[in-house]
Amino acid sequence: MDDVSRRGFIRLLGGAAGLGLLPVNFGCGVSGGAYARGSGYTPTPDAPLTPTESFYINYNYGVPAVPERRAWRLHLGGLVDRPAALSLDDVLSFEEVTREVTLECIGNVPGGSLISSAAFTGVRLRDVVRAAGVSAHAHGLRVLGLDGFPAHLPLSVLDEDAALLAHSMNGAPLDAVHGAPVRLLLPGRHGMFSIKWLDSITLARTWYTWGVARGVANFVDGTARLRSRVDPLWDGRTARRGEPVEVSGLAVTPGVGVARVEVELDGRWEPAELTFNTLDDARGPWLWSLWRIRWTPRREGTHILRVRAFDARGATQDEGRRFPYDSSGVHSVRVVVRA
Repeated sequence: MDDVSRRGFIRLLGGAAGLGLLPVNFGCGVSGGAYARGSGYTPTPDAPLTPTESFYINYNYGVPAVPERRAWRLHLGGLVDRPAALSLDDVLSFEEVTREVTLECIGNVPGGSLISSAAFTGVRLRDVVRAAGVSAHAHGLRVLGLDGFPAHLPLSVLDEDAALLAHSMNGAPLDAVHGAPVRLLLPGRHGMFSIKWLDSITLARTWYTWGVARGVANFVDGTARLRSRVDPLWDGRTARRGEPVEVSGLAVTPGVGVARVEVELDGRWEPAELTFNTLDDARGPWLWSLWRIRWTPRREGTHILRVRAFDARGATQDEGRRFPYDSSGVHSVRVVVRA
């Protein structure tokens, strides 16, 4: 990707979308039937999950006509021993599990609002697919939603215990805008891979990641990266010199866990306190952690606060942005301190 500029790559993406190789809303923008609405919800330790009505929304080709639950079918085909059209009751006959998961649009920016967390209930993807009998010649899956939006995945996704066919969100059946009656849920990958309005899963000999040229063939594999955010209400806020204030935010890393968070205050990185989902008291490796720090500004003027997170392996965030994974870049906010 080093020899392809951001602007040039966007042009390539546009051409590929026109050929049907990529979704038109790859970057979570609004084009054609696409729609994106960020979440205005700020999580707290007492209410860490996003209410369903505040969960961010993003789709590419409009909300499809969703069949009644009794009429819906999941079509399993391709390189399987027993192709099937499963009813919702068939899917629900498998063991049910619940996962608390943070989902984020691949086009989110540092500090952006296209990120939310919820408790999703469903059945394991591997249980349903393997019940159909996976051929030894299969190496990938093509997952398709009723809206025509696809995801191409390696067969190894069946080894992921967290991968679900989800039918409920925050204790209630999925509503239409969030993928009713069943959606794919792939914790640790960007939201575009968690296909809504699930229609079919086809096993194939090959699979591919989104890409338009040899140099970027594996450019978008869907894996989310370590990222953090200062509470968006802080950007542009004013504070008083000498008066302590509390700064807070969130951090999340796919399946590893957030070990610590640091905030740059007046040019120095200071440790923040993790207030929710710590390594010692984990609610889950796919769910965001929350943090806070007390800051007493000592001088008047404009201050830039930045945040970075570290995962349990010691990795931290990139100082710069790596399109399209901009959300993994270090987030900063501007605070004006007055006398």
